[in-house]
Amino acid sequence: MKLKQIFIPVFSLAVCLTILYKWTRGFSAFTIYSYILEQAGPVPRQFPSIQFINQDGNIFDIKDRHQYVLVNFVYLDCPGVCQKIDNKLEDIYHSLDTAIIPSRLALLTVSFDLKNDNINKIKQYRNFFGTKIDGWTFAVPYKINGNEFHQFLQKIGFWTYQIPGTGIINHSVYMFLISPDDKIIKVFDPARENNSSIIEQILQCVKTKQIASVS
Repeated sequence: MKLKQIFIPVFSLAVCLTILYKWTRGFSAFTIYSYILEQAGPVPRQFPSIQFINQDGNIFDIKDRHQYVLVNFVYLDCPGVCQKIDNKLEDIYHSLDTAIIPSRLALLTVSFDLKNDNINKIKQYRNFFGTKIDGWTFAVPYKINGNEFHQFLQKIGFWTYQIPGTGIINHSVYMFLISPDDKIIKVFDPARENNSSIIEQILQCVKTKQIASVS
């Protein structure tokens, strides 16, 4: 009887831990944001090819830039967190040496709200950050439907979900550092990492590549 009393709770605990292990992908993803990121795979991994159109109407693909690109995703009707993340990105931009931006590193802010955001809105939004931000591009996806873009976001590990009946979109806040050979090499969480840490890791990647090229 005592053995049975011990076995049942131990067995139940083992079952719960097994389920939790699977749901969290080996106890490594405890939120939907981290789960989708973990599901996308380890870095470095390929950044999917996709065309964007920037605030000036120019169409481009990151793979054609052949430089490091720090990418983040927002939507312009976001009630708060997007602006805060872009303010952090603004601080990062102004903290980096002009010898690095825009020649070796570019910043790219992309809206994922295909229904409501367009070139004019993204251009107005860019103006909030001043006129002297060479190397920081604002863009929207070009000629892609909602399902295709959703698949693209999932491939890179970025989660979005629009709350029914509202204009609010819950989403990840990750920043992705793309290498000149079009691979995601770093993923930053600006909600948890401070700017100094992000800048240090960016510089480490850029300068390491520069040293290797000289050698």
